[in-house]
Amino acid sequence: MTDPARVPLARWIVRGALLFALAFANLNDIWSPDVVPNTLMVWSLIREHDVDFDEFVAVPDRPLRTPPLAVSPEIPRDSYFFRACGLPRGSVTYPASFPRSPGGPPPPGPGDQVCSIFPPGISLLALPILAPFVLLDPGASDGALLIRAGHAAAALIETIAALLLWSVVRRFTSARWALTLVLLYWLATSVRTVSSQALWQHAGVHLSLAVGLWLVLHERAVSWRREILGGLALGFGIVVRQTTAIAALGISGGGHRRLGWPIVSPERWRSSLVFLGGVGLGAIPLLVYDQVAFGSPFEQGYGSKPFDGTALSGLYGLLLSPSRGLLIYEPWVVAGLAALALAWRRSGHVAERLRTISLAWLVLLFAYAAYAEWWGGRVFGPRFLDDLAPALVVALAWGIGQGILSRTWARLAFAAGAAWSLLLFNAAALVYDPNGWDTVPTNVNFEPARLLVWSDPQWLAVLRSLASADLRTVAAAALSAAVITLLLRMEILAGKCCKTVD
Repeated sequence: MTDPARVPLARWIVRGALLFALAFANLNDIWSPDVVPNTLMVWSLIREHDVDFDEFVAVPDRPLRTPPLAVSPEIPRDSYFFRACGLPRGSVTYPASFPRSPGGPPPPGPGDQVCSIFPPGISLLALPILAPFVLLDPGASDGALLIRAGHAAAALIETIAALLLWSVVRRFTSARWALTLVLLYWLATSVRTVSSQALWQHAGVHLSLAVGLWLVLHERAVSWRREILGGLALGFGIVVRQTTAIAALGISGGGHRRLGWPIVSPERWRSSLVFLGGVGLGAIPLLVYDQVAFGSPFEQGYGSKPFDGTALSGLYGLLLSPSRGLLIYEPWVVAGLAALALAWRRSGHVAERLRTISLAWLVLLFAYAAYAEWWGGRVFGPRFLDDLAPALVVALAWGIGQGILSRTWARLAFAAGAAWSLLLFNAAALVYDPNGWDTVPTNVNFEPARLLVWSDPQWLAVLRSLASADLRTVAAAALSAAVITLLLRMEILAGKCCKTVD
């Protein structure tokens, strides 16, 4: 196999440029109000040097500040993604005009400072990318600029994550399989329809996982320096999204050998503790932010989210429901799950980590199964479980190297599942509208039973929309195909030139 380090830098740059272009080639704006505060925080940090959003909200019975900030966005202060923060300015509250998530904090009152309910990590990652856009529109008055600037930041973060992932999977399988798996990651998961499309938190989670895996997932023993750096990456992933703590525990390795928990490796335990020490250090910015914003390092913006759902119903919804099920939208990941299971029967440093990653995947699955809003809002596909997509792709690469797809029937089944996912996610990338099927005739956030109805699944509505494709959709499909063709051609030609290296 080729050492990824021997691939010329120019080729990595072209790979990244083509993947970045794919994030825009669909010519379709896919976003949610969730991404607005993630983007606006960069404006607040640069312009006001604080973390509140007071300058961006509409304040009743108060004249505009003098001088006005080039007309602020005037966002309703009781929007579901805002909450009170800072020093209390009175006990007056009023009913929210917008529905709020179960267990979430109440809306800020007229005298309260306003902060985001979301953690700050993705905004901090995007800050150097968005800084030029702040200069273009200091008052954040252009809503389209906000959304598209966030799109650019998310696409670049996701591109870096994908390139790191490419390097990791190349350690375990051939160049052709590595290319296939990276394209599946980009085109046959929620990357194509969510995390690369707007400044959701998922791109930051993927980047932290990719960095951590790139640093520590080797068949040779890993230095403590790499362990602590990998831990730092996963720790900052917690600043992006708190559930990354589950993945961090999984990637730490856990310190057990092939035969089970009672037989432990002291060296493995020491390495795991070093890794977890890095995780703790990396998560410190979240504690600092919570102290500054909410007055306590252990307060967090989401409030007391209820995890009291019926586990079996949640498991069915997350895995097999027609409009959110992972195995419905991404049946090819069964091979990745099989690779995680195979790791329990293999020895080696990589197998050790994959075993604990498999436990982390199960913990995340059951946590979201018990979550009151297991479906993840108005999105296409299973975005919650796709947080661990990089780990599943790496596990699959390792499994392929172990012969998990060596039989013809296994390769055919995998190819069929991959083709189905490519069809669904790329159709959605072209025509999916969060204000379409998800809200008509009823909003799935208030009528989640719709997500379980097989006669009218979300993916079928998307495929039907292709029949009424307009010129934009046709142009987007052609542009996407052209970018993918360029990437395939470059990799195939490079492979022909470098057969002696492979």
